Amino acid sequence: MRRVLHHPVVRFVLLGVTFGFIAWALAAQWDTMRAAAQDLKVGWGWVLAASSVVLATYALLIQSWRLLLRGWGGELSYGKAVRVWTIANLGRYLPGKVWSIGALGVMASREGVSGVAAAGAAVLGTVLNIGAGFAVTVIFGAEGLDSLYPGVRRIAIAGAIAFGFSVLALPLVLPTALNRLAVWRGLPLTREPLRPSVIWIAAAINCVSWIGYGVAFALFSQGVTPRISSDPALFIAVYSASYLVGFLALFAPGGIGVREYALVALLVGLGAAGNGEAVLLSATSRLWLTALEVLPGTIGLLLLSPAQRATLKRAG
Repeated sequence: MRRVLHHPVVRFVLLGVTFGFIAWALAAQWDTMRAAAQDLKVGWGWVLAASSVVLATYALLIQSWRLLLRGWGGELSYGKAVRVWTIANLGRYLPGKVWSIGALGVMASREGVSGVAAAGAAVLGTVLNIGAGFAVTVIFGAEGLDSLYPGVRRIAIAGAIAFGFSVLALPLVLPTALNRLAVWRGLPLTREPLRPSVIWIAAAINCVSWIGYGVAFALFSQGVTPRISSDPALFIAVYSASYLVGFLALFAPGGIGVREYALVALLVGLGAAGNGEAVLLSATSRLWLTALEVLPGTIGLLLLSPAQRATLKRAG
């Protein structure tokens, strides 16, 4: 599957489909967005505050990955972990969403850490992050979900409770699953399973990170579309739900187009914003978040030695 996605023709087609979807979504809303944009006055103080919260959230997620990595016997200083994580994070802008995990393994191995441990920590961190995202969406947006689709609230709350029990049970299930995988792949068995406290702390950090993203999104909204509802709980739920939809759309690099479409649908459906303001917020927030995701990784790439860049390129 990886070779298929890596083929230039396949990636070109996937990118074409993605950007075609974006063009179709924007064309349908162009007039209303242009009308809303005429009164656009950016509050840069709000944008700066929002950016600070996002960067702080990145710092939490990097620490979560380091904790999981340490639990697998790998030790990486925080400075090196920042460089590895931010560069690998650029992989989300390739179709398939798996490149960042591979890059984490390769770059961590260059720092003397087991690439298997680094990739395993990244996979487990991703699973915890997705589960935490759904739980946070439900906790902060269950009432809104029920207003859109009656009866969803009970199902959503049950799903959040199920996530909580799954996190509690994960330390009991994970060692057996990892050892079976190791036997299947001919790899060494895990010598020391992850301590339950490590998994629970990582899950809690991921829950806090989703809340942080939602708060940052609310701050950003005040800077570009101040007439939209400023309810933090609403923004936490809407941001988390739209981001997850974009992440799970494997064909869309960085969830481009899909995340924006879901964001507009939720804001309008919940009565939090008019169509024009919702489209304007989705478009400007995409530019803002892309800059915050790409800039740290780009700086990290520029600081790599030629040998490190060559190794990373071969891994891709």
